[in-house]
Amino acid sequence: MNFKSFCEQIVSYMSEKYPESKVSISEISKNNGVTYNCLNVNTPGTKISEVIYLEPLYEAFKDGASFLDIINRVEIARLGSKDKNFDVDYFKDYDKVRDRIMVKLVNYDKNLKILSGMPHRKLMDLAITYFCCVGDKISEGVIMIKNEHVDMWNIKEEDLYEAACTNAIKKNDYELLPLMNVVNNSLGISKDEGDFEDSPEEDNLSFLKILTNNDRTYGAATMVSPGLLCALSHKYDSNFYILPSSVHELILMIDDDDKFDKDKAAELYDMVRYVNMTEVETEEVLSDNVYYYDRADDKIFEYYEIALKTGLA
Repeated sequence: MNFKSFCEQIVSYMSEKYPESKVSISEISKNNGVTYNCLNVNTPGTKISEVIYLEPLYEAFKDGASFLDIINRVEIARLGSKDKNFDVDYFKDYDKVRDRIMVKLVNYDKNLKILSGMPHRKLMDLAITYFCCVGDKISEGVIMIKNEHVDMWNIKEEDLYEAACTNAIKKNDYELLPLMNVVNNSLGISKDEGDFEDSPEEDNLSFLKILTNNDRTYGAATMVSPGLLCALSHKYDSNFYILPSSVHELILMIDDDDKFDKDKAAELYDMVRYVNMTEVETEEVLSDNVYYYDRADDKIFEYYEIALKTGLA
């Protein structure tokens, strides 16, 4: 069964089982040109539609899961969805939304199509976009802010940027973690088991830090949190190389030399590019670029920019 037939079978089954609901398939554009086919279930009396991504279900089906098992997974996904009666009327009132405005960083060139439909501002090779956090945590759901929302609120992009900066300062939402701690935790190695805090490897990599937010979702946006890099640079008395690990996190490399090194930046650029091609999901790639924070200027520079200006490219 091909993917199209698979989707049609699910729609047919769900429509027959829930005749009071409107069941359909839609295509959703995500970051970096990635698109997903989604099952939409609109039930009378609810204010939002259930959206279930179909590609992972089709992969499970191809791997041997029965169609009945796939339907059970759809039902589990429906039960696990957020409150279907969530009141989104507040979204019409910008005064109620303002305190929930946050920032997501995306790659500018890879997202020209979706950026044309949403307020944003260009930052080097990136774009600052905005979303409304539905719950207390980003993982609880977000509404990406589009041009029609700005028109409805009768505001400008500058208002969103100001609100997002104000909220970032209030929340002071960031985590700075030793890279080896994150790596070992992901491997399930405790400090007692690995004794990595005192290991030579940890000492050698102590200049590498993971920077993200507490929710570890869209955490690369901490790069533009007002005053954060300045505060961290004074804490470590150092400038930073900034490696865009993904849209969710950054790697800060403390620069003990306190001077941009073109050869080091070129090596880091090659490394980031390779990791993006081999390890990071397409949707989660932020950039192949390497950035440098200079605390004297309180400014972020990009490797492309420096290379071009200095004739190093």
